Amino acid sequence: MNGPGARRLVSDPSHALENDRASQNDVAESRSADRSFNGEETIVASSPLHRTALHLEAHLIVIAHPLEHCLGRRYSLKPGTVMEVGRASDAEIGFPEVPSISRRHARVSYLAEGVCLEDLGSRNGTFLNNHLVQGRESLQSGDRFQIGAVVFKFLLEEDAEHAYHEAIHQMVICDGLTDLFNRRKFQEEFDREFTRSRRYVRPVSLILFDVDHFKRINDSVGHLAGDAVLQGIARLVKELTRREQVVARIGGEEFAVLCPETPVTGAEVLAEKLRAAFATEIIEIPGQTQLSITCSFGVADLQPRMENSSALFNTADRALYQAKAAGRNRVVTITA
Repeated sequence: MNGPGARRLVSDPSHALENDRASQNDVAESRSADRSFNGEETIVASSPLHRTALHLEAHLIVIAHPLEHCLGRRYSLKPGTVMEVGRASDAEIGFPEVPSISRRHARVSYLAEGVCLEDLGSRNGTFLNNHLVQGRESLQSGDRFQIGAVVFKFLLEEDAEHAYHEAIHQMVICDGLTDLFNRRKFQEEFDREFTRSRRYVRPVSLILFDVDHFKRINDSVGHLAGDAVLQGIARLVKELTRREQVVARIGGEEFAVLCPETPVTGAEVLAEKLRAAFATEIIEIPGQTQLSITCSFGVADLQPRMENSSALFNTADRALYQAKAAGRNRVVTITA
């Protein structure tokens, strides 16, 4: 299947890459249209000019966008093709609405040795699995890479359609930036666990926390630095929590940890452990600076008077508010 956005790699290495201008015009027209995800949208790069040992079609899926445009959009590459990402009008994958992306930001190439990602000297860098891309790096199926404030998931599977729909399912339940559960999935798990704990009179606790002075970080260092902070927090909280605990990003800089079968004292210990870890963590902003952060925590547990999950959530939220009012970088617990 042929489609817009194709750039071909010629078999003679002495020749430069050839642009399909007609295809670029098609792409430019399509970008002026609404970017909302329609559930099956795919843009294909095709017409390879040489044979390779690889035969699988590769897919780049948009899983995070600062304006939530084109989430779920799929860009497909066949062996021997290349796509550039940028704000330029002739970029095969164009995001003119995202200022953190350079005009010619990065390139994805499907070579004989596999699919590679390289930065094109962009202002803000390209990140593969949260690490700055240096030179040309190979992509493996399941990798996540970030270009400006846009995050992609890379797929290279025998059953491409199954892998794509599985990625879309993950996108529905997970936050694209941090790869934690999103608010929707958290609420589903929270309601289920609250009902179970109340019915069988079992303990359950909730930790809410957010980043202190997060707006100041965005305003002074930039939104990409803010993204790096959120990703750093997500990495740490995943390292320090158990598998049965439900960790989610439930707002801009707000996170939740649901602790089944855990009394409030246990949740309080975990909250303090997280607080101390965040306070000593140094967030690296490549090419810019290093940041240290703090977080404030609110902890609450299920009480007999609570009839629904909202009551527990509101109690933990009230504890979080008290922690911030008392000076931030602390844990406050409400048990009554």
